Amino acid sequence: MVINIAKTKEIVFKRPNPRFYITPLPITEVQQVLSAKLLGVALSDTLRFDVHVGNVLKMCSQKVYLLKLLRDQALPRPQLNSVMH
Repeated sequence: MVINIAKTKEIVFKRPNPRFYITPLPITEVQQVLSAKLLGVALSDTLRFDVHVGNVLKMCSQKVYLLKLLRDQALPRPQLNSVMH
């Protein structure tokens, strides 16, 4: 199996408030990140959902803003419903 290094990320999971924590050395040529998206879910290194919830709220806010702009442009309700779906 060939691994695409450009698309590979390394995430090290840890407890939120450890007393003694040693960061492992990163794998060569692989970028170490604090959060990564896997199957549409944003995972953070502390296994909290703050990053995921923030991303979902941002996406919903953008879509509601788009619908508001289209409504202000006098787009009829049936077309607004088709844009929403």
